[in-house]
Amino acid sequence: MDIQTVFFDMDGVVIDSEMLHLRALGLTLEMRGISYDKDILDDFVGRSDRSFFQYVYQHLDDRIDIEDFLKEKDIHFGNLISELQFVEGFPEFMRAVKEAKLQTALVTSSTSQTVRKVDAVLHFTQLFDLVITADDTVTHKPNPEPYLLALERTKADEERTIVIEDSTYGVIAGKAAGCFVCGLTTSFDASSLQSAGADMVVDHYRDLQLFLQ
Repeated sequence: MDIQTVFFDMDGVVIDSEMLHLRALGLTLEMRGISYDKDILDDFVGRSDRSFFQYVYQHLDDRIDIEDFLKEKDIHFGNLISELQFVEGFPEFMRAVKEAKLQTALVTSSTSQTVRKVDAVLHFTQLFDLVITADDTVTHKPNPEPYLLALERTKADEERTIVIEDSTYGVIAGKAAGCFVCGLTTSFDASSLQSAGADMVVDHYRDLQLFLQ
């Protein structure tokens, strides 16, 4: 495969943050006195916060104001943000990508506000040639719109583009956009990522770095 471009999801791929996001979502409900089954949080790994609160509105409490809950979730996440770290192996892999002069994009279901908060801690957005957030698209993963927009703006060939994803919804989106998708097992196990359509699955960035070489 003649690789030209690498698209990265953010949570669980660049930053080790999935559990922090889920904690913030849960805290938002708990502070408002809304009871919920904690297992539902796992169903929203790799999906937008808005989709979670839409579920809450439809199934748990139709009195909530989704916009208010989104703001509260961002506050809770901001209080946890000092705990953020890069996914193990990401900095070294990104150095190899830069040395190979490959084009890069961050394609995340998080809002631009969340990305800015994370960037204030880890200073990582300058590593990417393009950043696509939830604010840039109408539909979100598993819809391919975020990756299709990234392909359009980078003028990349989907057949020469690798998408790195940790969630089943992200894998589905990347494949629907026509890209080669690598699943990283930071959030889902290998069989789940393969069932979603991942072309390859790795447990660590060093395995993907060998593939690039």
